[in-house]
Amino acid sequence: METALKFVPTSNYVLLHGVSEKALIYSDDLDFSHKHIVLQEAAGMAEGNGRTFLRQLLSEGEAKYRTVESSDGGLNAKELHIVGPTGLMMTTTANSLHPEDASRMISIGIREDQDHMAKVLMAQALGSKSSLTDERIQEWRLFSEEALSKPVNVIIPFGGSLASKLPTSHFRIARDFPHVLSLIRTCAHLHRCNRDRAENGEVIATLADYEIVHNLVARPLSEGLESAVPANVREIIEAVRDLKKEARRSGDPISQRTLSGYLGRDGSVVSRNVAKAIELGYLKDNNPGQGRQSDLKLGELTLGDDKKVLPDVKDIAREELVIG
Repeated sequence: METALKFVPTSNYVLLHGVSEKALIYSDDLDFSHKHIVLQEAAGMAEGNGRTFLRQLLSEGEAKYRTVESSDGGLNAKELHIVGPTGLMMTTTANSLHPEDASRMISIGIREDQDHMAKVLMAQALGSKSSLTDERIQEWRLFSEEALSKPVNVIIPFGGSLASKLPTSHFRIARDFPHVLSLIRTCAHLHRCNRDRAENGEVIATLADYEIVHNLVARPLSEGLESAVPANVREIIEAVRDLKKEARRSGDPISQRTLSGYLGRDGSVVSRNVAKAIELGYLKDNNPGQGRQSDLKLGELTLGDDKKVLPDVKDIAREELVIG
């Protein structure tokens, strides 16, 4: 998060480390319009009305709250109003967010395998040798300001083809699809100097824009609709499946400690991923409870091939060619 924010002008976001239940709706000293709220940790957002206000702001572009304030003249009604549109970026170590929160966002998981961790550590070690100078970062910030200073409309000629290939079995797709369209428009907007224009001046998005968006969010969208299993959770399920034969011979249960040793992973990481696998229905614990040794078994759901939510670029291109 910190690395990404280096490239964004500070005027484009509001950074918060924590928010009390009603602080957001009373924040008339802050401007949230056409900005992102950056919350460093999801746990920093208090439960209750605060999350309701945030959901309303994200979904509707504004939030209104009617309250009563006392004054010398008695009690007076007052309407509090936050104006958007506003986006949200936040991090969390939790397996999942509240369903009402998660359905309004695209959650991007972080790889936890050892190879990736080794690359992260190496990048941290070599960070001081990076060729990304302060001048270069400032160029990116100026680019962002320039892009936002000249808003233009973007049309997506292949939008209908894309919509026709989306799954309709999950209600959440109706909330995710506008995010995809918004990302395509944003990509075309940023590349507008290389895009054709309609007669009225609107920028015409291309499949190159969709390809960029597809590479960014295809996997997270599939995981959000539970059409795909996160890699870290899949690893746990496959490990239980592999250990099942050995457990039958020895009679010993498959515990989280057993999994941790088998995978060479930290116990807290294994515990978090086991909880997610149980939540999804791929595993079950026959001896649940705090302080007890787990007895993990395969659950009712069978681990299969991941299903795609977003169609491949070539599929959209093929249909556009036929229609054209």
